[in-house]
Amino acid sequence: MTTYVLDFEEVLRNFQPYHESLKLIQTEKKEFSELIEGIKKEMETIIASNKSLILDDTTNQKNQLRFRELQNKAVQAESEFRTTIVAKQNEEVEKNFAQIMDLVNGYATEKSFDLVVNKNQVVFVNPKFEITNEVIEIVKTKGLYLEYQEGMYEPEATA
Repeated sequence: MTTYVLDFEEVLRNFQPYHESLKLIQTEKKEFSELIEGIKKEMETIIASNKSLILDDTTNQKNQLRFRELQNKAVQAESEFRTTIVAKQNEEVEKNFAQIMDLVNGYATEKSFDLVVNKNQVVFVNPKFEITNEVIEIVKTKGLYLEYQEGMYEPEATA
């Protein structure tokens, strides 16, 4: 029995659908950040108005109530975001994993391989049993290749 190894992470990193997943997740993170930023600005406005103006009791109470509402909204939004983003990340990874496994299974069947294991589960492998480049070539021929570059999906710095 001959065992071949695949650097699954290398294939995944250069798999175009994976890039789409990263963009989707980054968009959700950006939307959450914008929501929190809006809440923060409104809270800062309330604090500033309480410091700079002499307000009647009714206005003070309204501001305090609104401030608590904003705090609760922020906490709830964060909780929902954490739950949603973890589920979305898992869903996207599983989807990409399944697509890559289909490609690997097809290649392994075509080549009559007995076993293919993930490279990071192996202590040593003779390079002649490494099939990562062959699988990446299959990804390219199917038009699913997009070279990963470090930091390409990092949020842009805001001034």
